[in-house]
Amino acid sequence: MTAAEPAPPPGTVDSFRLLTARLRRAVPTEPRCALADAPPVPLPDPMLPPDPGAAAAALLNIIWGALDLPPQERGMAGDTLLLLLPRLSVKDLGMIAERISAMDAPPPLLVSRLVRDPRAEVGGVVLERSAHLDATDLLAACESADPERLLLLARRRRVPQDIGDHLVRAGDLLSLLALLRNPGAEISFQSFLRLSQLAGEHPGLQAPLALRTDLPLAVALDLLWRLPPDLRRVIIARFLSDSVTLSRILSIALASGERSLVEAARPAEIDAALAPLFFGRREEAAGRLARLAGIMDMTAERILADAEGEAVVVLLKALGLGRSCFDDALDRLRAAGGLIREDRPAEELKVVFDALSFTKARVLLTYWDWFTSQSGPYAPPAEPGLVEHATVA
Repeated sequence: MTAAEPAPPPGTVDSFRLLTARLRRAVPTEPRCALADAPPVPLPDPMLPPDPGAAAAALLNIIWGALDLPPQERGMAGDTLLLLLPRLSVKDLGMIAERISAMDAPPPLLVSRLVRDPRAEVGGVVLERSAHLDATDLLAACESADPERLLLLARRRRVPQDIGDHLVRAGDLLSLLALLRNPGAEISFQSFLRLSQLAGEHPGLQAPLALRTDLPLAVALDLLWRLPPDLRRVIIARFLSDSVTLSRILSIALASGERSLVEAARPAEIDAALAPLFFGRREEAAGRLARLAGIMDMTAERILADAEGEAVVVLLKALGLGRSCFDDALDRLRAAGGLIREDRPAEELKVVFDALSFTKARVLLTYWDWFTSQSGPYAPPAEPGLVEHATVA
């Protein structure tokens, strides 16, 4: 190019080639004149950005705007940007992070390098907004367990399951709240169980967890123990229904656990099982009620320890107690003291009793008993290679 030729417009392939020559400090010169011994006349410097920030902006324009740029030249533009990163100001790095996060096909190595930057205006922007981060990059960006980075991770449009599990293990409450409110977050069953336990310690997690559309049934029925009355009603109404199919599934489930669906107990039998409660012998009453309901003693003890009262209502419904007999039993349980909290309105518990059917109550008891025995969905996950297989006789 001679002195009279205009500089190529920015954002073109020719501009990119001149820019890389400048960055490499390559100064092209004209050949020596064959007819004279005069020194060669150097070509004028091309019209290139005078500082690293402007050079980075020019490279981004090339990557963004040159749709017909060959892959190798596009790759070199990204590699040149990597060369410039240590020389850029935080403001320039933030500009690059903003534009790279909005690209459909950004240079992968550049994205991976930027997301590891600890500054919120650089790595934080890429972490929250870029759709082109793989699980390795996401986990590497959060190795420090910095709460701010965990929160950005939980707010991403899509959170893969392994990243969701990482956030649950980290245990940062603000991040967990953002994760539960994020419809694009995937959470494993074991992480849901962990969240159910945390909800008992941190009430702020209860409503977002109870209202998750992908909340598994087994987790919901375990979570019910830790919820206030209004959210307990939500769980019962949402997850329990009456149908012939449900009754059949329940029968199969009980038979698989070597149990059968118990018949309704006689009111006199229920009264006799409850009687020890009024004399302070809760363990004896739990054992009698467990035998009547076909559940474990520990499950019955857990039911009697529920001060909100719903668990006892479920047990009495599952035993087949009628409405009039239930009213009498509830009055005696409340009068005994120490079983149901005194300020819990009796009418609320009667509404729960009316909303439950025998089948719904048996489903609840079955899941609670599975939880006690750590079987079914609550069984600890088997280690690889340790799954037992039934032997064929």
